[in-house]
This record gives sequence, structure tokens and C-alpha cells, in this order.
Amino acid sequence: MSKVAMAVKNNKLAQTIIGACQDRGETIERIAGPTDSESPRFDQLTQTVLILNLDDLGTKSEKKIISFIEELPPELRVLGLGSNFELRTVTSLFRAGLYDFLSLPPDPLELSKALTNILSSQEDSDRKKPQPPIATATESSSGVGRSIIGQSQELLKVFRLIEKVAASDATVMIQGESGTGKELIARAIHQTSPRREKPLIPVNCGAIPEELLEAEFFGHEKGAFTGAVRERVGRFEMADGGTIFLDEIGDMSPRLQVKLLRVLQEREFERVGGQKTIEVDIRIITATNLDLPKAVSDGRFREDLFYRLNVIPLLIPPLRERAEDIPLLIDYFLERLRQTRNSQVKGIDPETLRVLMAYPWPGNIRELENLLERMVILAEGETLTNEDLPPRLLEKTKTAKPLPKLAAFMEPAADRISPSSTPSTAESEDLFDSIKPSPDSDLTDSPILSLGPTEPLLEKLSKNLQIIIKPLLSLPEEPIDLPDLLAKYEDTIISAALTACGGVKNEAARRLSINRTTLVEKLRKLNRSDS
Repeated sequence: MSKVAMAVKNNKLAQTIIGACQDRGETIERIAGPTDSESPRFDQLTQTVLILNLDDLGTKSEKKIISFIEELPPELRVLGLGSNFELRTVTSLFRAGLYDFLSLPPDPLELSKALTNILSSQEDSDRKKPQPPIATATESSSGVGRSIIGQSQELLKVFRLIEKVAASDATVMIQGESGTGKELIARAIHQTSPRREKPLIPVNCGAIPEELLEAEFFGHEKGAFTGAVRERVGRFEMADGGTIFLDEIGDMSPRLQVKLLRVLQEREFERVGGQKTIEVDIRIITATNLDLPKAVSDGRFREDLFYRLNVIPLLIPPLRERAEDIPLLIDYFLERLRQTRNSQVKGIDPETLRVLMAYPWPGNIRELENLLERMVILAEGETLTNEDLPPRLLEKTKTAKPLPKLAAFMEPAADRISPSSTPSTAESEDLFDSIKPSPDSDLTDSPILSLGPTEPLLEKLSKNLQIIIKPLLSLPEEPIDLPDLLAKYEDTIISAALTACGGVKNEAARRLSINRTTLVEKLRKLNRSDS
């Protein structure tokens, strides 16, 4: 079922929109317009995005158009198209609930960007709905980062910083490698700020030609240059009252850097070809994957602009520094591929997961997402294995630093482990009986050893404990290093607890009857002992 509906009468315009959707891999359903006799009930649409030609409403009355927009369901994201609309009217439409607006005829690049923004926003909203535990992104009660998958300490620090900066209007500079999710962080800041009811307007400074970027920023007057056949509203005006997100800010030309500096200082500007000063109330968030201090020292970026933009720096860690988030991301992407591509893949082999956790991911989350899509398309069975991995990736992981032994706690749930890697029930019961603690042992009531129906987990735990205690059971002549044996015993139980809880440390600590701080400290000690 398509997520996008289109109420457009003009066939040529409709084909342009259909082409833009197809470029994104989206299907679109064309429906009757509001003035047609067979017009649908817009409050009963199954789609979540509506592209609407406002010219088809048959009126230029601002009040009537606003009234129509206000009657649409609030959860329906509407991309409005129209010709000869004044800035005041467009601003009123945004306040009435319009998500985005493009002048007719739309520029294909602008249309593609608008669709990307609106569909990404819709996907972010979907992720805010109740999710299975594997997709829980944060422990924060405020909901910060719900659309960002991960629970590593590095990412939780980012969430806490978002919570602090969201309430202010301070300028934020998000720094991180390509593919780390900088735009998602910008959206999280906006959506938890007092400006969340106003628009978030993204501009990719690296994707727009320099000669067009100024008009993209500030708009232009009719006749300002060849091809300027009508007045055009710029992104800064569209963001009035909300937030403008300037992605790849390091690619901006020196000439535009000067103009942006004035906007930061005065919150005012003129359109290209215009003389009227326009004042705006905006918050500015920027992002870059460049080393801007080096660009400043090389003379490629203005020092005064850098300091004005770098009021609150926010560094996004690369994926290789938060490997424990990779299983969560894999489960999330596989679930999304099951929905969008009708994938039959249900899980990933534990050894393949370890390979992916050892890979350095130079393209970060975007590379992981693209790789999983490729693997799912080419997979032969319901479980992804090393056979589905590209040879180049396997080669790179051969020389990678070995994973800590506790990385095993992030393996997929036991029901996704292939049968060949799980001991038989009879065999595991024999192993478990041979090493089960005595009734007097404090471990008898351990939450880990009384997990009830989670038999595969108990089988795995019993097998690991059998390996650890085997030297003691065989009564060797050499003395046993008891502290080391107990440490390995504790390591195994902690690993089992984390596996049972999907890597959620709060729940694992509860099952172990210790507080979370104690658990985190034990994990740190164990990881230090590995290195």
C-alpha cells in the first residue's frame, strides 16, 4: 500500500510527481481533487502523505484555502503546490498545518528534496509509535532520540546533550562522519524544542550549485535574474518561527559565508534583487563532516563565522566506536525490509553478526543499511550468513581487532540462532545437570537460571559453564586458580543476562539483582581485562 496520495488534475504535473516518487522507490496513488464529484473523504485516507495542487481548489481566497487545510487530519502531512501565492498567504498556510509548499511549476530538484523531507519526517513519526524492545533507542523519558537506534553509552551522551540544548535557541553545530545520522539529530533537537510546532527547513549546502544557493537561502524577486519569472520565497523565510538546518556547511563559498554571518548577527536579510529588509525569528542548526578548524587555518572558512556557528558543538560518534548498537540497527533494518520489500529474512547468523561488529564501517549507518538491503535481496535462505557478505568486507575483518568476549551478549535472540549451532535438548540437559549448583547455592534462585521457557539460552549458559568448570570436575593435579574461575563464571552469567534482555542493561541488572551502575562497572572491568 502506498504511503503517498496525490490530488492533482494536471497530467503533466502528475507525471513529474510520479517520477520523483519512483526515484525514491515510493509508489503513489492518484485520487480525485477536492472539487471533483468523486472527491474522497480526506479524513479517511489510508495514506499518510498528501500532495495537493492548491490551484485545483478553484479559489484564491486565503480564508477558504486556510479553512480547507485546517480541516484536514492533523496527522496527514500535506505538500502544497500553487502558483502566484503571496508570502503572507504561504506563511498562513504553514500555520494552518501545511507541511511544505512549492511554487508551480516545481523544479524537479526542489520537488525531490521536498518529498525526501516529508517522507523522512513521516518515517521518523512512525518510529515514535510503540516499538519492540530491539528498536528502543534511548532510556530517556522525554523521548529524545526515539527515531535514532542505539543504546551505547556514547549515543546516550548525545541524547542527554540534546535534552539540554533543545530548550534554548542556541546555535548548534553537529559534527560527525558521513552517514552517522546528523540530520536525525537535528530533527530530534527541533522536535523536542519549543519550536516543534513550526517548520524545520533543511538545506544541503553541498548539493546546490553555488550560483543558486543564495536564492535558495534568501529567495528572489521577480526579474532578479534571467529565469526569475516570479517572486520566490527562500528557505530562511520558510523557517520563520522554526528551525533551519544547514547541512554540509563547510562547503559554503566565502561570499555566502559573509552573508550568512550577517543573518546570524541581525536575523535579517534581503532577497536576491530586492531592497526590502526581511526579519526572521529562526534557530540555526548546522552540520559538517569536515574538520572546520583546519578549514579555518587554511583560509577556506571564516573564523568569525565558525565561532558564531560553533556555540554548542555536538559530536556524533562513528559506528565503529559503538559496535554494541549494530545488532539493534540490524534488527531494525531487517524489520523495515520485511515490511517494504516483503523480505523473508528473519535473522542473522551469530558468526556473521560478529563479522559485522568487527568491520570498521567507513560509511557508518548508511553503509550498514545499504549492505543489509543488498544481502536481503541476494539471500538464499531465512538467515543471513557469511555467504551473503561481500568478499571485500570479509577481507577487511580478517585483520580487524578481535571483539571483546562480552560482545557475545549482543548476539540475536536465541530463537534466531541456527539449529546447527545449538546443542540438542538431551545433551544440554545432561550438561546442565552435571554442573547445576547445589540447593544451598545463592545461584539457585538466580533470575538467570530461572528464565522459564527460554531453553536455548539455558542450553547455551550450561554449555559455557561446563567448559569453564570442566578442569575442576576432572580433578587435575595442578591447583585451580579460583579467583580466575569465579571471574569467568561471573562473566558467563552476565553475558547470559544481557543476551536474555536484548542488551538492555537496566533489565539485565534487575534480573541479576544488582544496580545498573554496578553492572556497568563490571562490564568495564571485563573489557579492560580483554585488552
